[in-house]
Amino acid sequence: MIIVKLQGGLGNQMFQYAAARSISGNSPVYFDTAFLNSHTQSTSTFTARNLELSVFNNIPFLEVAKFTKHLLEGKKTIHRYLKRIFLPQGRFIYQTEKNELIDLSKIKSSLVYLDGYFQSEEYLKSISGQLLHDFKFPSLTGESKAIDDKIAAADNAVSIHVRRGDYLKPEINAYHGLLSLSYYQAAQKKVEAQVVRPSYFIFSDDPEWCQANLSFFGDNATIISKTGDNNWEDMYLMSRCRHHIIANSSYSWWGAWLNNNPQKIVIAPNNWFTSVNTDIVPAQWTKI
Repeated sequence: MIIVKLQGGLGNQMFQYAAARSISGNSPVYFDTAFLNSHTQSTSTFTARNLELSVFNNIPFLEVAKFTKHLLEGKKTIHRYLKRIFLPQGRFIYQTEKNELIDLSKIKSSLVYLDGYFQSEEYLKSISGQLLHDFKFPSLTGESKAIDDKIAAADNAVSIHVRRGDYLKPEINAYHGLLSLSYYQAAQKKVEAQVVRPSYFIFSDDPEWCQANLSFFGDNATIISKTGDNNWEDMYLMSRCRHHIIANSSYSWWGAWLNNNPQKIVIAPNNWFTSVNTDIVPAQWTKI
């Protein structure tokens, strides 16, 4: 049994699933959704999320929320209980906020609990084909299908991700940081030095800001913003582009990674967090 604690939004949950999938073999992965279910109110330092992996019909999983919810209601913390169950054979894997790389391939036990973000391509390399199968999105409809058709018709569609939203909160901004306009301008120069007639598709949770500040991408740039239950559609549409300018966000990281174009150009920020070093950006991508 491989149990993984889910936390964060769609991109983070995909990393967590991928880490668990890398050691699960053909067995289903068990999702511990207790944290998601018990943290339903956003604060100045935290953004509440739902179980978002359920959008993928190809993922075999079972939930164990009731098990961990019971532990959370006890006098001791969930970590102390879980360590008592899993730690004797080195099967409770906790990744700290430093996002250190853990060699999961050394784990031989069939009973493992994973708690962390596991934001690195190293966890994905051995199962990349499996993940491309597992992370298969539903079909698009309506306006999203029209945008997909526009992307397909473009000679060189380039996705641009601008994340603001919760990153504007001072406490969250202090950890993640906001990308500057100079980053996007430098990324544009990198793309246009290699790509003929790029067509830009800007994905953002703040389309008004993009409209006011990103005019240098040209009048023909398309600004797209999805909210609510179908916010996965933006990631799918990103993956349909040929090239990418991503934000310091796991959401657009996956949008770029899921694009199987072998000649794709991916521009990523050199500093993913304000003070934490991470190897989240694959070596073949360009950091600026």
